[in-house]
Amino acid sequence: MKICDLTFSYTETSGGIRRYIDQKRQYLLDQTDHEHVLIIPGEEDTIVREGRATTVTIASPIIPGCAPYRYFYRPGKIKKALEETNVDVIELASFYACCPWAAFSYRDARVKNGEPPCLIGGYFHTDIADAYVGTPLRHALVDGLGHWSEIISNLGLKIADAAEAEAEDYFSRIFGKCDQVYAATPAQIERLKEYGIGDAELIPLGVDLECFHPDRADPDFRTELGVAPDEPLLIFAGRIDVEKHVPTLVESLKTLRAGGTPAHLALIGEGPLKKELEDAAASIEGLHLLPFQQDPTALARCLASADFYVTAGPHETFGLSVIEAQAAGLPVVGVEAGALCERVNDRLGRLVPVDDHEAMAAAITQLLPRRQELSHNARQHVEEHFSWDLCFSKLIACYERGLSQPALSIGAA
Repeated sequence: MKICDLTFSYTETSGGIRRYIDQKRQYLLDQTDHEHVLIIPGEEDTIVREGRATTVTIASPIIPGCAPYRYFYRPGKIKKALEETNVDVIELASFYACCPWAAFSYRDARVKNGEPPCLIGGYFHTDIADAYVGTPLRHALVDGLGHWSEIISNLGLKIADAAEAEAEDYFSRIFGKCDQVYAATPAQIERLKEYGIGDAELIPLGVDLECFHPDRADPDFRTELGVAPDEPLLIFAGRIDVEKHVPTLVESLKTLRAGGTPAHLALIGEGPLKKELEDAAASIEGLHLLPFQQDPTALARCLASADFYVTAGPHETFGLSVIEAQAAGLPVVGVEAGALCERVNDRLGRLVPVDDHEAMAAAITQLLPRRQELSHNARQHVEEHFSWDLCFSKLIACYERGLSQPALSIGAA
């Protein structure tokens, strides 16, 4: 098979989706005879072929306010890339604008021309309708303007709910045109049912257990940050953006230090809030802003050298960074929302209400004496439940089953 990943969520500083695709390509090259094609937007049109791996970059503009992410705007270029690589399977990780429609057009043309069928799968990596439409609008229109009057607050809530419903309808149509739909957690399968998709495949993600390991801990990392051995080091790795609720982590740090706990917080990654937090770090004791770690081994060193992984984002669909942290031996303090409810229990850390920085700080303080016990539990938990081999073997079995069917969904499209 020629298996293609088509997405805009793949840049030098991307997190979970890029890690998933990189691991998938490596698995295909190491353990199968299949070929892998990656189609992404970039600065210019390029094609790089390395054996059974091909990367096609299509010149595309920057998404305003979201650099370095770019958006596809020429469906014809995407379709041409699909035709030239002659792929058998297309997995969508992006559902905006022309990206999925170019894939559907390619699939339909193959059937019309009497060629072998092409399978299109959609992976529910992000709850876009909630994270990027409903929640931001509610924050802007209800929280931001609601103090003017109850009428404005109620109107803002109605607008946000209506916009999220429209987004759900759009993504429902996209998923409905896919031949297969995948989700990483039971909770996301239930969420897809709200989109009107009732037959999604459960395919949990995995972690590189050799790379992310407690043995990667390096005292020099703490020394570089100026963190003493007896000072708690909290760490977060991900996009420094509003949907990750990073300011809540910073407020938790302030609360800890104000209460007498000499904690430090390392934020690893890039994003729209990075510059603002870098400026603020000069006046916030214990706050450290670190660059995105493209090398997984470097990230593993950072994680294993910390004491707790903290995350405040309520929109996680799986929480890949969380299981990487757990594999590195970190207890997790997060929020009671999204996939974190499935990733963290009392043996592994603590969950607190969304945007409650005082509760987060209190949880960290309470768990400090149990740090070693929780670390052991976290590593053992990941070893028992998460594997990239299991993830991709199940995914490829889905591809093969779909291609073996006499007719794919395009007959009804």
